[in-house]
Formats: sequence, structure tokens, C-alpha cells
Amino acid sequence: MPLASDAAPLDQIIELAHEIIDECPACAGTASEIAMWANEIRERRPGREELAALVDATCPGLPADQRTQLIDGLRAFVRFAES
Repeated sequence: MPLASDAAPLDQIIELAHEIIDECPACAGTASEIAMWANEIRERRPGREELAALVDATCPGLPADQRTQLIDGLRAFVRFAES
């Protein structure tokens, strides 16, 4: 299934947790924790702007093409680390 955005896996986790809450009252506590953790992960995920600022601060003078590749690589790493 192709992902529409970087947030898609977290959205799917949150949606599934809410379905579990609705369908299984005995599981609602655990599903609520899962939804809460997914929201916390979403809040802490650095965006492109934050990663660009990090690259600019740590690698001043980097050629534009290398800067773009490094930022894109960091974004992919963040997504991979969350999955």
C-alpha cells in the first residue's frame, strides 16, 4: 500500500487504535496508550525545516546538491526509524 505522506503510518496506527477502543472495551486502555504514543512520535518528528537548520548549523558551506541530498537522507532516516 503506497503511503500518501510521511505521517501516513502514524495516522494508520492512530486510526486502528481508535477502532480497537470502539470495538473492544477490554482493550481500550492499551489502545489509548498506543494512540497517545503515536501522537507523541508525530509531535517529536523533526520536519524538513528543522533538518535543514541542523544541516546548515553542522555543515556550513555544503554545496547545494549535497545539502539537499543530506536533508532528504535524514528525512528518510527519520521515517525509517519510526516504522
